[in-house]
Amino acid sequence: MNNLHSIQRMRRLRKTEKMRDLFQETHLSLNDLCLPIFVEEGLDDYKQIDSMPGVVRIPEKRLAYEIERIAKAGIKSVMTFGVSHHLDETGSDAWQENGLVARMSRICKETVPEMIVMSDTCFCEYTSHGHCGVMHGDIVDNDATIHNLGLQAVAAARAGADFIAPSAAMDGQVAAIRQALDAAGFKDTAIMSYSTKFASALYGPI
Repeated sequence: MNNLHSIQRMRRLRKTEKMRDLFQETHLSLNDLCLPIFVEEGLDDYKQIDSMPGVVRIPEKRLAYEIERIAKAGIKSVMTFGVSHHLDETGSDAWQENGLVARMSRICKETVPEMIVMSDTCFCEYTSHGHCGVMHGDIVDNDATIHNLGLQAVAAARAGADFIAPSAAMDGQVAAIRQALDAAGFKDTAIMSYSTKFASALYGPI
């Protein structure tokens, strides 16, 4: 018979329900979740996204209704992804005061003011070439793009976005966005780097 006692006896911390509540590592609730929503301007009806079964593009004219429905389900945070019909080489609609990025945040906040709104910050759905920034030939101009990301971030913050979520994969984008937000007076607007989303293991479907 082995007389050696186990050094670790984790069962000590699991013997009662209250003990388990005290020491369990993770609670997962609606407070921890953010719902990505995909909003297309000029769309008359919901449009299935083939690569994500069960997920649809929301017509912009139905966004207020959807935000109300989402809030009633207990979801407290959304991340807005826009599908623009106003494309150009730099994606300039993304930083216009009444462009799609700004309109999405404004509609969400006007409909459910307490909803946390995270604004995806990139240009791939706003450029005519589909790349994430300013193109010079076959090369994305990193520095010109991060300047424009700052403009987009300020437009979203001005419209009510609580978080800026840069996804353009440009070097220095977070620092450039922080500088632009602070210079425009939005020192309390937060930035969520996409590395946070990747690390969450909840980003896979997108």
